[in-house]
Amino acid sequence: MKKLGIILISVITAIQAYPQEEQSVDRKTARQLEREQRKHLEEINAEATAQLVDSLVNNRNFIIKANYLGDQTGMRIIVDEKINFIMVDSTDITIQYGSMNNAMLGYNGLGGITTEGTITRFDVSKTGRNKDSYSIQIHAMTSIGSYDVFIYISQDGYATATIGSNTRGKLIYYGDVFPLEGSRIYKGSTI
Repeated sequence: MKKLGIILISVITAIQAYPQEEQSVDRKTARQLEREQRKHLEEINAEATAQLVDSLVNNRNFIIKANYLGDQTGMRIIVDEKINFIMVDSTDITIQYGSMNNAMLGYNGLGGITTEGTITRFDVSKTGRNKDSYSIQIHAMTSIGSYDVFIYISQDGYATATIGSNTRGKLIYYGDVFPLEGSRIYKGSTI
């Protein structure tokens, strides 16, 4: 009788435990499916972003909005992307930097400089291990001088642009590339 009671309790415990195991397997499967769906969506978004970047570069119709500005020594400062940008529109270029903190000190009314010019050379090459990033070399003539602009754009839209001229200093823009249409920027007074 004692053995029968122990067997009966064991069977009841096993029956109650079975649905819990099945439920935990379902949770594990559900989590795995969620991860796979998330990964698939990230791959689709990455592919769409890469196609957009390719289109922007090939059409010469993009804007690089800077989150940081730096110099050749490695110094970086956080800046407002709405007033710190490089805009390429076919054969035209606009270069602007500014600081809302020192707005009264700049030539453009934004604490910096805004200049427009014409692109005289635009060379694009694909770089990177998978040839999925862009290296762009631009020579531009503006009203305040000629500039060499070296731009690197990754397939996910991250961009760095180094601006040099006849003088010693360099200005480096760290940010992202966007289409011109719908980009919210504030353009100051040009020189």
